[in-house]
Amino acid sequence: MATNKKHIAVYLDSAVEQALVEFCTTHGLESKKGLMYSAAVNKALAQFFEVESTTPNKLPSTTSNTRPSDTPDNWEQRIAEIIESKTEPLLSEIANIKASQASAIEQLRAELGEVAA
Repeated sequence: MATNKKHIAVYLDSAVEQALVEFCTTHGLESKKGLMYSAAVNKALAQFFEVESTTPNKLPSTTSNTRPSDTPDNWEQRIAEIIESKTEPLLSEIANIKASQASAIEQLRAELGEVAA
């Protein structure tokens, strides 16, 4: 498609991709071919930079009510991603606590060994 608009390519983190999918759906940025990522990114950036968007607030949806991301095959993966993102900081903290406790236990064992000797 010929256009005078700047073309960019990005690698999206999975959380950003999911937010973009939700943004598309919320703003009706869907067509027969699927989600309208380009329109969504333009609209989101226009909102972020507080400039006028050329993308309408709602586009008529010509797709069914089922989005590809709502298929049962993706639910398990999405749930796993959410669980991982929520538990990662906790697991890291637990590992730090274990490490600090391990050194304290070793220190106590050494001290007890000196007392017993």
